[in-house]
Amino acid sequence: MLNITAGGMSGGYRTYLSRLVPRLADHPEVEALLVGVPETIDIAAWRESAPSVQWLPLRCNLAARGRELGPEARREIERFAPDVLFVPTARHFAWNGTPVVSMVRNMMPAAPGLTAYPVERVRTWARLRQMRSAVHRSDRVIAISQFVRGYLTESLGLDPSRVGVVYHGIDPVGERDMRPPVAVSDELKGRFVFTAGLIYPYRGLEDLIEAWGHLRTGSDRPPLIIAGKVGQGMKRYYRKLVGMVEGKGLTPHIRFAGVLDRGEMAWCYRNCAAFVMTSRVEACPNIALEAMAHGCLCISTDNPPMPEIFGEATRYYRAGAAEQLAQHIRDGLALPRDQREQIRRNALARTGQFTWQTCCEATVRELRKAIEPNRLMTESSL
Repeated sequence: MLNITAGGMSGGYRTYLSRLVPRLADHPEVEALLVGVPETIDIAAWRESAPSVQWLPLRCNLAARGRELGPEARREIERFAPDVLFVPTARHFAWNGTPVVSMVRNMMPAAPGLTAYPVERVRTWARLRQMRSAVHRSDRVIAISQFVRGYLTESLGLDPSRVGVVYHGIDPVGERDMRPPVAVSDELKGRFVFTAGLIYPYRGLEDLIEAWGHLRTGSDRPPLIIAGKVGQGMKRYYRKLVGMVEGKGLTPHIRFAGVLDRGEMAWCYRNCAAFVMTSRVEACPNIALEAMAHGCLCISTDNPPMPEIFGEATRYYRAGAAEQLAQHIRDGLALPRDQREQIRRNALARTGQFTWQTCCEATVRELRKAIEPNRLMTESSL
């Protein structure tokens, strides 16, 4: 399992590895597991959770299109002699005819029109080119939603028989370590609307700012908390959002909370009056799963794959339709206690379909499918 990146790793991807790797290592069909991660990543906790896994530090050279991992890494892969190579980051890597499985877990490169910033458009184009190269040269491809699978088969022309779907999982919610972030005073508990994620144009946060302009003052305009890291090269975009808030006189009602840790995120999910998903494009949004796992009253765009993930556990609005979003917020906040409790139960039931064990079993199934043709060819030549 080669996690080829430019050296970094998002929080969502760290969660994916920390939940999946121990389960893969314990799976009865997995004899041994070698996991390569960038040498810049601290893997001490992962070593403890998966003691049988062999860990390999990678010096990834993306200028070589993922083909050069350093001589030490290449010697270790040769010694390990894998039956299959799994590259979850959709970077091309080939090794002595070994079957390769790529995974596509980021659809932002497939929507370059969602940013007007030239430098970021170049980065997006480069990411899309890397993804296209990886999926076309892989023996099998894992999509993390039907929406992603449709893009790969219809837009990129992959044979549907080569593409499988494996959803990510979500952790059960516990009560420990929940605490309010600095930006959210205790007096806002149960009254604020919450959204979270990378601050980036594809997130569509303008919808929320416009919607708050449609809400009246007083009890009809609840506090809005926007959590998330400003994306790479997106400081100008962030200033634009802040300017929108100030220009509409909404500064007292909208707060940018910055990056929150897991305990702070959990507190916000559990104590918000509603959670809003404004994204224009996602692959399998972990934040949507997290919100449902905490029983949030959810409001989301109807862009795919949101209906695929939320199902009937949310209220949908058309992306860009700020007045429709504002009305959903009004209606949601006015719901009586018994209806909110039913929504909470529906959300929790929905997340029961997304477990890490199911993700593990489906991943092993896809890896097996990549190995079998190669094994049959070997047996036929004997």
